[in-house]
Order: sequence, then C-alpha cells, then structure tokens
Amino acid sequence: MSGDPTKASQWEGADIYIHDTIGTAGPTDLTTAWGTGWTVVGLLDGEEGATWERDEESSEKYAWGGILVKRTKSKHKRTLKFVALEDNDTVFKLINPGSTRTTTAGVTSSKIKVPKGHEFSLGMELREGDKVVRRTVKRAEVDTVDEIKESESEVTVYAITVVLYPEADGTLYTEISGEVE
Repeated sequence: MSGDPTKASQWEGADIYIHDTIGTAGPTDLTTAWGTGWTVVGLLDGEEGATWERDEESSEKYAWGGILVKRTKSKHKRTLKFVALEDNDTVFKLINPGSTRTTTAGVTSSKIKVPKGHEFSLGMELREGDKVVRRTVKRAEVDTVDEIKESESEVTVYAITVVLYPEADGTLYTEISGEVE
C-alpha cells in the first residue's frame, strides 16, 4: 500500500469564530485560546461539515489546427459553507446584519432589518485526537443564507455561506496545523 493513512482526516470536532473587526489575526499556535472579541458560532452540523468552494472563470486560446496555446484564469471566488444549529447572538448577527436583539427580564426583542453588508474576520478550528488545524480569514462577509425551516419534526438550521475576500497580497486565509502535546 502506498500513501500515508495518518494524513487522512475525519474531524471529531470543529468550531467557527467570528470577530466584528476585519483584519483581526487569529492565534499563532495550536493551544492559545481565541482572543477577546472572537465569538463562537456554536453547535455546527457535523454531518454537513464545512464546505470550502472555489469558483473561477477560465479562457482558452487556440491556434489554427486546434492547438491550445494559452489558458487564463480570472474572477476567483472562495466561499465557506457551514450549518449552525443554534439561534444565538453570533448566528443572529450573521443572518440578520444590521438588526438588533436585546433581552430584558427574560424577554428577547428583535428588530429585523433589511440586510446590509457586514464584513468581519472569521476563524475555524478542526480537531481530531491531538491533531488541530486553525484557519483565519481576515475579511469575510455572508454571501447567502439558505431558507430557514421551522417545524415540529426537524431542528431549525442556519445554512450560511461566507465569501472570503483576499488581503492586499492575495492571501485568502492563513492556516496552522499540527499535533498538540
């Protein structure tokens, strides 16, 4: 058998973090807690997982005789889709940017407004045994929120797709990984 089975991952746990200030860096090691201002999205649908998607356009140029001579790429877009299972303040802000929610004497009042663009920093942490992967996106924004179904037979879920904006040098996200001792 060729290959290395220790390089295959089936993640036992994951968290997604949001920071309202764009450009915020995440931890630079695998054990330091996410800093002040980072809020966790909460329970995530582990079966759905987190889906990283690439989208781009390409153009091919051919010479006479059908010989491919050049291929160019443009309009690169990277997204992350995850499914939140909690209705907490962090999820509320993601699906209702610009809206407000307050709780007084056990009663929560929400004013839902037409969504406006809201950019933020995003962090993700994956765990499998002692193996940890952390990713930090310095600038992101909610791209889409799938329909939200409320019923007696299913848990309400919030399927959120986030678009990643590159930094000035083209970096989409920073990743650190390794074994925690």
